[in-house]
Amino acid sequence: MVGAGMGGLLAAAALSKTFRSVLVLERDILPATATARKCVPQARHVHALLASGQAAMDDLLPGFVDQLLELGAIAGDALGDIRWVVDGHRLAGGISGVPGILASRDLIEWHVRQRVQALPNVRILDRSDVTGLIADGNAVTGVSVQHRSGGPPTEVVPADFVVDSSGRSSQSLAWLGRLGFTPPRESQLAVDVTYATRHFRLDASRLDGDSGIGMAPGPSSPRSGFMGIQEDGNWIVTLAGYGDDVPPLDPDGFLDFARSFPTPDIYDALATAQPLGDGVRYRIPTTIRHHYSADDLPSNYVPFADAICSFNPIYGQGMSVAAVEATILRNCLQSTTNLPRQFLREANRCIDAAWNLTVDNDLRLPAVPGRRSVRVRFANAYASRLDRAAAVDPVVGSAFLRVTHLLDRPRKLLRPSTVLRVLLADRPGTH
Repeated sequence: MVGAGMGGLLAAAALSKTFRSVLVLERDILPATATARKCVPQARHVHALLASGQAAMDDLLPGFVDQLLELGAIAGDALGDIRWVVDGHRLAGGISGVPGILASRDLIEWHVRQRVQALPNVRILDRSDVTGLIADGNAVTGVSVQHRSGGPPTEVVPADFVVDSSGRSSQSLAWLGRLGFTPPRESQLAVDVTYATRHFRLDASRLDGDSGIGMAPGPSSPRSGFMGIQEDGNWIVTLAGYGDDVPPLDPDGFLDFARSFPTPDIYDALATAQPLGDGVRYRIPTTIRHHYSADDLPSNYVPFADAICSFNPIYGQGMSVAAVEATILRNCLQSTTNLPRQFLREANRCIDAAWNLTVDNDLRLPAVPGRRSVRVRFANAYASRLDRAAAVDPVVGSAFLRVTHLLDRPRKLLRPSTVLRVLLADRPGTH
């Protein structure tokens, strides 16, 4: 197992159901407590567990969610406890039945690592860089490793099966190229998103019991942001802009950016809040998807999570897609001999839904370059009507959130009953 981030740990849990021994190799130093680490700069920004991710993690690691809540994570209804404004439209309040969890990335990853480390057949080695693959014909027989934690500085570790979950910086393409495999087709979108995050102490009564406020981007309101309570009782606020629209880090500039949203919710909550520490920034120039097929891979090797597809993080999909992929990997290991083909076939269904959802929405924004196909233009025209309908009909808002939480496929929003509600709600004079 290459990588001990969220994807690698969840994949290790999946592998542990089939293999006698699972070795996880991680280049970073893994902290003993729930603290930030160098190789995960995105961890310092807002994180949430989507409903699909919660279900998958509980499936892989029974009791995981309850234990996370005991550690201080905040659970709530994705519509009833979060105040949403989508492209300037405040979603109508109601109970969606879609569970959401707010917690720091540090806490979530640390808890996953504790659970995986406790598995009797899993071992995790940090400060261990995987530098290449060892192969015999069409099969990987091991990996070459450079250790920085004692023992031999270089080593060949034999393996019956290898999973690469080393993230956006994955070297799978280079490693496979050295073995003679053709690189897969690639899709990219130049989103050029920049995040700015600060922490605050504030009077929660100013939020009327809500545990978070979200500003989702759209063509009329391309800036985005989210604020949510953390396990320590303080609040994290992440603001984001596209292209040259970079959120400031200084307290006054940060507050001015929040003031620019179409509704004053985040600004009002922060106006009397006490800033904690300095702000941090993170930038994503592109989202990337590698369209792997079984022909692109050795018979006992699969890329995983961000090594296949890295999403625009403002949509909060990464951890949950990785968790769903891990359940697919576990099931494929137990039921098939042609694992790469079956795993990719099943995983791509989840990846397709998440990728299309985010790319389509990013292509609604004038600042994002890219081809707007007929399908994309239709999807985005319908999305604008759906946003307006969700402002007056919580049933439409709930259907939208089930899709964004990856519980339902986007095509569910085109069911006749939903389309009818969208059309009726979007009539002149409805709102």
